[in-house]
Amino acid sequence: MCPIMTKDEVREHFDKIAPNYDHWKKKNAYYYNTLKAFMSRMIPKGSSVLEFGCGTGEILAYMEPSRGVGVDISGEMVKLAREKFPQYEFIHSPAEDLDIDEKFDYIIMVDVVDHVYDVQDIFRSAYRFCKPTTKIFLTTINPWWDPVLMFMEKIKAKMPEGPHNFIERKSLVKMLGLMDFDVSYYGHLLLFPKNIPLLSYLANSVGVRLWPFSKLSSTQYLTIQPEPKNEVDLGYGCSVIIPCYNEEGNIEDAIRRVPSMGKRTEIVVVNDGSSDGTADKVRSLQGEFPNLKLIDYSPNRGKGQAVKAGFDAAEEEVIMILDADISTPPEELPRFFDPLNKGLCQFVNGTRLVYPMEDQAMRMTNLFGNKIFGWLMSFITQQNLTDTLCGTKALYKRDFKRMKWGKDKWGDFDLLFGAAKMGSKIMEVPVHYKSRVSGESKMRSLQHGIHLLTACFRGFRELILVPRKEFYKKRED
Repeated sequence: MCPIMTKDEVREHFDKIAPNYDHWKKKNAYYYNTLKAFMSRMIPKGSSVLEFGCGTGEILAYMEPSRGVGVDISGEMVKLAREKFPQYEFIHSPAEDLDIDEKFDYIIMVDVVDHVYDVQDIFRSAYRFCKPTTKIFLTTINPWWDPVLMFMEKIKAKMPEGPHNFIERKSLVKMLGLMDFDVSYYGHLLLFPKNIPLLSYLANSVGVRLWPFSKLSSTQYLTIQPEPKNEVDLGYGCSVIIPCYNEEGNIEDAIRRVPSMGKRTEIVVVNDGSSDGTADKVRSLQGEFPNLKLIDYSPNRGKGQAVKAGFDAAEEEVIMILDADISTPPEELPRFFDPLNKGLCQFVNGTRLVYPMEDQAMRMTNLFGNKIFGWLMSFITQQNLTDTLCGTKALYKRDFKRMKWGKDKWGDFDLLFGAAKMGSKIMEVPVHYKSRVSGESKMRSLQHGIHLLTACFRGFRELILVPRKEFYKKRED
């Protein structure tokens, strides 16, 4: 059993091990490089970053922030961090007592809650440094690994842990529910924290996503953000992107039914090589709708490229897709805008699988396939997704700019995988699904099902397989 923990005991412990701290990190490089890969995937270069429990500054420096502040209770750790990374600021202070007047884009807490006297004090302190859009990335050791870790300490295989808490992830989630934070999502890292070829690769890529193996992971993580009050209004405008291919019979109704949202609502119609009068119909409406923009090109390039062209041309902060067939009623678009304008999440995905559908709105084969893809996407992204192919989605333009694009013909999977890769909180909004009024669906079950399976594999590779191979590679822009 560990002794009762005080700030002085924690400070003395880390001051004592500071001279050998980097030695221990090199000895367990696989563990620390996993954490670096996980954090850097979600924190873009040039952000402002605050790290509680920064040690000698390695993780903070790896994020390459434009403004980086590290805080540690150990004066010896801070001294080493300042010597190694003079371009960043390092402060000797308990995290809960930090006294600076500044807000940050991201806050990192790697194994910090394991070594504090009062966990709630840490979260109260963190809240003071949060903007409405700040994300906090937190990792903690699975307490059921205590016997294994104690044995590893005895054989000099890991750094001495010192006095620490026994805190499970579910306890943290409940604790945060009582405070001013919202848990975006959570999961497990490192079913096996040592690098054994193939075994570690499979365990830490796939095993951590499979119950009950995930419960045995050595490391737990949470992504959290400050919980906005109901009256919060970030003052954003909205760009509604309508990709079109031969939608002459629907496009006018779609444009007229787009509601006003936020400070300004822009409508961007992308005519994707239509052979009918879709583009002419839009041009005839531009005098009536001053915020209506047309992008017209030929030949047809597919919905994904049309969506990208619309997003690139969008001028407002919140961007969303409306299918031109109006199978999702445009009147329901504010349900997608409001959570983003209030800072409740970073991505809104529509789901058509809650309300009854009109006859013929979705064929049985498409419905079955959608459920299969929902399960696959939930497994890969570790977020609960029920309807991956609903055309109506909304996100911030700044996040879209960080996403890889062009692998998915429809664009839905590029957006969802991109959001998951950044650690975005994804909310699902139920929508009513109507039958198409004019024209015919472009979805072909077998042909596009194979394409979407290929897209799933690419997402699996980028989110699960590839990161494990890139621990030692320099970060890309």
